[in-house]
Amino acid sequence: MEIEYIDEENKTVHYDDKTSVSHAEFLKKFTHFFKNKIAGETLVPVDMEWFMKRTSGKNLEQLMKGKKYEGFLEGSQGKMLTRGQKIAIGTIVTIVFVGLIVFVVMNQQGMIPGIS
Repeated sequence: MEIEYIDEENKTVHYDDKTSVSHAEFLKKFTHFFKNKIAGETLVPVDMEWFMKRTSGKNLEQLMKGKKYEGFLEGSQGKMLTRGQKIAIGTIVTIVFVGLIVFVVMNQQGMIPGIS
């Protein structure tokens, strides 16, 4: 059964077998047909029953494990350190360098005894 034409005035979809449906009903059927057929749909534990009826439990386990690792990867990309952690590390490095410079200057001026 294929779509013959779409009547935009009356908002109906006509098929080649001389049947017709409203635009809203067509969208509902279209959405229902493609549900769970489009790649990238989020899987939830409720889908387990669907998978158990049609496939084995091992397939579901592998699929959920893959989704879990995919989520970890997406969550970690470009977010190795938070803004606060970057500021803390920068502050510590700056303090260490300033301390090292002060130590070298004081040593060169002879203010630190016992180090030559």
